Amino acid sequence: MNLFEFLLILLSLIVGLGLAEILSGIARFLKSEGVRGFSWTHGVATLTVFIALLQNFWESWGLAPIETWSFPAMLLMLGSPIFLFLIAHVMFPERGSNVSLDEYYFERARLIWALAGLTVVVGTLFRPLAFGMPLWVLDNISAIPTLAACVLLSCVNTRMLHRVVVPIILIFVLLDTLAVSYSIG
Repeated sequence: MNLFEFLLILLSLIVGLGLAEILSGIARFLKSEGVRGFSWTHGVATLTVFIALLQNFWESWGLAPIETWSFPAMLLMLGSPIFLFLIAHVMFPERGSNVSLDEYYFERARLIWALAGLTVVVGTLFRPLAFGMPLWVLDNISAIPTLAACVLLSCVNTRMLHRVVVPIILIFVLLDTLAVSYSIG
């Protein structure tokens, strides 16, 4: 096992915990009598976090050639999955809560999108800060509009704005994953 594989185990654990939070939240929603109604905004936000967690794991394979790591580099690498885990944990109400997903989402939207903005910043700056790689690369192009959308959603809690901008963020994440990082090797 090389150093990268060792570090990938830790990253995988955090990503796996985030995925488990989302899947557990969905399972609780499906079998709960206390949660009323489906929310498209919440559903699209949840799907975005789910895809972002998978994307974070997927893109980490590009770090395999790096032979020397510092502790700060490891912390920066773990920053995005940690923020995504926190978002995943906050996305669903606690067991026994009698609240609609739509109401719950809008109560937590500022926190969710502030954490999402931090995720974008750390994910974008990780390689340049940790390894001196260039900041302006194809893989980081979607970071600017995504960060702007996260800031907007964390500052403005208007339902219509969220219903329009949240799917746009999902599109940015999907385009970044499918157009830029479609395959690894």
